[in-house]
Amino acid sequence: MPNTLISGPAGANKTALARELLNAAPLAVAADFQSIYRALTLVVRGPDGRFPLRDERLLPLVEYTRRAIITGARNADIEIVLTNSDGALSRRQFLLQQLGDGAVERVVDPGEQVVRARLADPVTGVLSDQCQSAISRWYSRL
Repeated sequence: MPNTLISGPAGANKTALARELLNAAPLAVAADFQSIYRALTLVVRGPDGRFPLRDERLLPLVEYTRRAIITGARNADIEIVLTNSDGALSRRQFLLQQLGDGAVERVVDPGEQVVRARLADPVTGVLSDQCQSAISRWYSRL
């Protein structure tokens, strides 16, 4: 398996695809932002299946950790599955470059309506400001 960038909006199930790719590889690691955030904070999904809102002060540390995973895996010749929710072509190209020669991108996008429904509060149907921002990070930058 070549190093793989999985791009798509928040709520697109990129982590599930990353898990499938990892299970099929002899040796690979995930550099998945939400999973790293969870590992650093030990947050868990609530009864509704959703994660609590992120503390934005931690986001630079999560990104730093993700970059360290990429660097360490490349130096050890370990395959990488990297997720991305930024739709900007320049960002996606940069991440592919970080993964090295032969890296491929897979886009997972079930559509904005599906993503909005997945991220909305299951009772009220309201999107938090963080979720709205996450959705815009993909769709407004394509």
